[in-house]
Amino acid sequence: MATYKAAYVGTGMIGIGLAANAAVSGFDVTLYDVVPVEKVKENFKKVLDILVEAGATTKEVADKAFENAKYSTDLKEAVKGVDYVQECIPERLQLKQDTYRAIQEVTGPDTLIFSSTSAMPPSQLSDGALYPGSIMVGHPYNPSYLLPLIEICGPQCPQENIDKARVIYEAMGKVTVVCRKERNGFVVNPVSWAALDAAKLAVKEGYCSVEDMDKAIIFGPGMRMAVTGQLLTMSLGVDGGFYKFCEKYGWPEDPFFQDLGKGVDEELANRDPAVGNTVEEVTKFRDRCFAQILKLHGKL
Repeated sequence: MATYKAAYVGTGMIGIGLAANAAVSGFDVTLYDVVPVEKVKENFKKVLDILVEAGATTKEVADKAFENAKYSTDLKEAVKGVDYVQECIPERLQLKQDTYRAIQEVTGPDTLIFSSTSAMPPSQLSDGALYPGSIMVGHPYNPSYLLPLIEICGPQCPQENIDKARVIYEAMGKVTVVCRKERNGFVVNPVSWAALDAAKLAVKEGYCSVEDMDKAIIFGPGMRMAVTGQLLTMSLGVDGGFYKFCEKYGWPEDPFFQDLGKGVDEELANRDPAVGNTVEEVTKFRDRCFAQILKLHGKL
């Protein structure tokens, strides 16, 4: 397994979680912050303990990760010689830009900088940087120490840097997706926001209670999306998938549905065989997952 030398700049809830993922994956990790080192160590130990309690790692691995981690209150010392920097400082553009300049004065163009920002586009982040092609968004989901998603966005970066980012994150157990163009919320937040808006509206207009709205999502579409996403989920609901959507529902023919069908074919081909490469295999995997989730909820 590839290992990397990494600096985590900012050790709040997101930064400390990602640093824990890297550390238990065997990376050489330095945690930088302006707060006292003892406080950073305390928070780091708490996250590692959570991973052990959740069964995501062993106590032996967590203890080793804690012992091997380094701590610094000197930014330039912390980033010296690292392969990448994960920036998780407050959402203030000037602060981030100033931090990148200080980092790149030490690292040069070859060290990648990933920002955990959930809102700032990479063109703004890299504006005025010494090496803008080395700065991109690496946006995680909370809790960052357990949820594997990382959204990578850096349209101004060379493809080789995007590819390197994917390799780094996947070496620490993350699942990467690439946002090819700048967009508010990147790939998936707009989907989450749309679901939130629909849920709030249903409650506001008196269709259901808050509790029933959440139960409806947990035991309906939420379960499906957790296993097969949204587009594959909908494709599985029609014999022939998206290729037959317009015909099934009596809609005017739309070439985009053929593109969606081809996308699902590609998705199936890229899946790990253990979770199914055909509609039949994916359906069986999905149903096994549903049974396990329902058992955890005490429903089976």
